[in-house]
Amino acid sequence: MKEEKIKETVKLQFEIINLFQKNFAKIFHKTVDSPYGLNKNQNRAILIIGAIDNIMPTTLGQCLDLQKGSLTSMIDALEREGLVCRKKDPQDRRKTLISLTEKGKDYRKWFIGELEENTSRILRRLDEKDILAYKESLQIMLTTLKKLD
Repeated sequence: MKEEKIKETVKLQFEIINLFQKNFAKIFHKTVDSPYGLNKNQNRAILIIGAIDNIMPTTLGQCLDLQKGSLTSMIDALEREGLVCRKKDPQDRRKTLISLTEKGKDYRKWFIGELEENTSRILRRLDEKDILAYKESLQIMLTTLKKLD
């Protein structure tokens, strides 16, 4: 019985991922008047770094599903733009941490505003009852995903 439920869940998960990508992933590309020409992964990195702060590159790479070489190139590019900085971990000087600069924090704040506006535009196509159901479903998914982490 459990295996059948898992199979059904996997099918639903892939369907959700596909529809989420179709409806929402494009908002990472649609940033009008962006002060920087960042790509989707760079924008996602800015969001993650700002949420965690002082993140190890390995952890960032896992969050973005990037290989070490691609990750290093991306961090280098963000550092050249003045959006992130590398620093040594005070607890373990062998480790490097990535954090946002003030410029990076300002960009992240601006970008979140853009994401909120673009997401709101999409969600306005739903009625209030559907928005509430979607919000509750997301909360359940978030709680469940945290249990897997």
